[in-house]
Amino acid sequence: MQERCIRLLSSSFISRITVLGALALTLPLAAQEKTPDGQAVLAANCYTCHTARMKGGLRLDSVPNMLKGGDSGAAIVPGHPESSLIIKAMHYQDDDLKMPPKGKLPDADISTVEAWIKAGAPDLTPGATPIAGSTAPAASLPPNIASAQEQFFETKVRPLLSAKCYGCHTGRQAGGLRLDSRKDILAGGMDGPVVDLDHPENSLLLKAVHYDDQALQMPPKGPLDPGDVAILEQWVKDGLAWPAGSTAVVNPVVTDADRSWWAYTKPVKSAIPAVMNSKWAYNDIDRFVLAKLDQQKITPVHDADKRTMIRRITYDVTGLPPTPAEINAYLADKSPDAYAKLVDRLLASKAYAERWGRMWLDVVRYSDTTGEGADFPVPEMYKYRDYVVASFAADKPYDRFIKEQIAGDLLPSTSEPEHWNNIIATGYLANSNRYEDNVSDAVDNIGYAYLGTSIACARCHDHKFDPIPTADYYGIYGILASTQYSTSGWEDVRYERNMIYRDPSVVKSQQYLDFEAQLKPVADTIHAAHELPYFDDILPALEARRMALFENAPHFESAYGVRESTPRDEHIQHLGDKKNLGDLVPRHFLQLAGNWKLPANTTGSGRMELANWIANPDNPLTARVMVNRLWQGHFGRGIVATPNDYGKRGATPSNQPLLDYLATDFVSKGWSIKAIQREILLSHTYQLSSDSSEQAEKIDPDAIDLWRHARSRMDAEEIRDAMLASSGMLDTTPAGPHPFPTQAQWNYSGHAPFHALYETNRRTLYVMTQRTRRHPYLGIFDGPDATMSVAQRDSSITPLQTLYFMNGEFPKECAASLATELEAAHVTQHEEINRAFLLIYGRPAEKDEIAHAEEFLNSVTEIYKTQGTDAPEKPATATLLQKASFPAQQPSTTQQPLTSEAAHKLALGNFIQALYASNEFMFID
Repeated sequence: MQERCIRLLSSSFISRITVLGALALTLPLAAQEKTPDGQAVLAANCYTCHTARMKGGLRLDSVPNMLKGGDSGAAIVPGHPESSLIIKAMHYQDDDLKMPPKGKLPDADISTVEAWIKAGAPDLTPGATPIAGSTAPAASLPPNIASAQEQFFETKVRPLLSAKCYGCHTGRQAGGLRLDSRKDILAGGMDGPVVDLDHPENSLLLKAVHYDDQALQMPPKGPLDPGDVAILEQWVKDGLAWPAGSTAVVNPVVTDADRSWWAYTKPVKSAIPAVMNSKWAYNDIDRFVLAKLDQQKITPVHDADKRTMIRRITYDVTGLPPTPAEINAYLADKSPDAYAKLVDRLLASKAYAERWGRMWLDVVRYSDTTGEGADFPVPEMYKYRDYVVASFAADKPYDRFIKEQIAGDLLPSTSEPEHWNNIIATGYLANSNRYEDNVSDAVDNIGYAYLGTSIACARCHDHKFDPIPTADYYGIYGILASTQYSTSGWEDVRYERNMIYRDPSVVKSQQYLDFEAQLKPVADTIHAAHELPYFDDILPALEARRMALFENAPHFESAYGVRESTPRDEHIQHLGDKKNLGDLVPRHFLQLAGNWKLPANTTGSGRMELANWIANPDNPLTARVMVNRLWQGHFGRGIVATPNDYGKRGATPSNQPLLDYLATDFVSKGWSIKAIQREILLSHTYQLSSDSSEQAEKIDPDAIDLWRHARSRMDAEEIRDAMLASSGMLDTTPAGPHPFPTQAQWNYSGHAPFHALYETNRRTLYVMTQRTRRHPYLGIFDGPDATMSVAQRDSSITPLQTLYFMNGEFPKECAASLATELEAAHVTQHEEINRAFLLIYGRPAEKDEIAHAEEFLNSVTEIYKTQGTDAPEKPATATLLQKASFPAQQPSTTQQPLTSEAAHKLALGNFIQALYASNEFMFID
């Protein structure tokens, strides 16, 4: 009944309220630099579907593949664009053949492809950088996609191959197979090719790790964890990505010539450029933007109106919708500084810190669980989450923020609360992913988060593109290996160890000593049992004894953090294998950024010195990386489009003078994050409309140079939080810890891992984040992947999103709550509709919208009155999982008659649910 009613609304409102599933609107792919050849256009817009994935049986990454064609025949006819299927698809001439499906390409791009085909479709890909080991030209993926695939390979695939496969399939070549290069994998072994890129599911490699065939099972010692198998499946599906590059070894001594790359030179504050229309510029940011537009003879579009601006900035800064009262107050404020006052109010709000704290948690791959096979809960991790939020609220100087997270336990403090706060901050390091090697994960994330550098690529070999020798990787590895990490359980130790106690003296208390004395013999016996060939028959009794002990374990306030351990240098691990060691490497930093040697008077691990080196104003990367993240948060795209990769495989800045101006300004203003954001938000550039311009579209179709503002879809947190806020269901009380089971119940393993969903009406920031499984809702709406640093969120459009709005319990609950609130106000139906529009869209309903809505409400109310509604014979209780995604299977139902009031309330709920499902709700102009 409810779905039928919403369909009625969709049809009657189709002119003004476009339901998400009705239009496949999406944002354009990350904009690429303008290139003259047609294959570059295809690379930027088509390769995601038409390379290894072969949608429609078609590959577009070489001319032979285009001529071979797919299910519909050859894609191109060289010399004849008018006869080429790909041109017909791009022109949207056939209702059944429209490519790309996300929306028609700009005419300039189509003309480029037409000209290329008319010229005979010369294959320009041989000049592109090939994938290592491949004899075929590589697909020129957009920088952000290529960077993400390489990060996935370096952080997930290569360590897995090194740990599980290289022992047999490198120099030994068991079965005639090597797995240490793409070329060798494609060549295969005695059984033939082990990977089929055209049909990944048929790959021998994947069949072997699935253990489906008794004659082909790898690794021979036992099957991989399901998560490992999934990693290999994704890698093969993506086309066996393997970072390309020269086979020449990078010089282990980094030279001044190596440091000449733009990112490795210290930013210098650029001279403020002169512009043609100086009155247009509100501040220096605008002068840098306008100077670039003047060069291209592009005129910026008009300004956004006040109603658009308060919705845009409120979501950008707080992640929540503006209330009708806030909108009306801003519209009524005619003072010249009305917008500046709005900016200051939003930056001072608690909601600001929650919104931007989430951005940082994406970058540092925050999780409330450990991440290895059993994925144990970390009950204390919420303290780090709250520390991040508090730091953004207080506008903590960014250099101090860095030092606290990397070496908070070593910082001097003036009070015990300050010292405890610093200890909690080191949860950043303790929260490293324990999937394979938590120290390596910590090294990798320091590179991505603070330096925008893929240090991970140097773990197994000298970096192929950037001046990062493997020795530099293990120079930092030694610093972090000289550190003791809190742990929260793994296969044979299913309880917390090495926690940092707020009162260090508790380890000498009788309570603590007595408990440890009872635990030790049980723990030792469990460890010994794990060393036996077979232990399944005795382990349950031992674990039961251990859990019984924890029923009466003493509790002391603690944090999940790090402390100093014995300082030591580390050996290079050949191919990332801890059993295959090379030279001992003195602890040091990256040579590419200068001042790389650990000070001679260092007595500890070197973490404090590492933090000081990163946070030094002379470090050429640190300030640039952070201001670029802030810029991306407000414009949808960074000045550097690959925010975690400033190396030679990353994108170069679209406006380096502006980037360096912001970086130097950031440092000169005491590393104040809010000061930079305020400057950005007060710029004229930020206040432009998202409307198009025919003249500008021809020159800069993706608005990389910011002649207009970008229209963007809300992220997962904004969508959920906006529904909570507009429905009156948002709980703003302090969140606190998650309701994890006590350690007396921890008996998780790789075969029975921890998994839970804890529903809450608090902001999505406070939803429990699990490393090995995304929350069902966050999975649907492109939430962060807690296994790796997320610099940019995806923004997909899928049928599941529409189904969620139509059938999910959460949207229904929010819609019902708002309907109840509107009914309780005892206003007219006209006023109910208008109030719903104000709360959800931030604007009043227009006359025709009210007419359509009233027609819908009247007809659906009558349906409910006459036909009743399906109601369960007995109350049904949905599971947490079902409540989080889709409703439980309902028991048999009976028709229940409804009063006029009840019928109207249900109809109003259906109406509100459809408003939530619309593009106008989900997109910000």
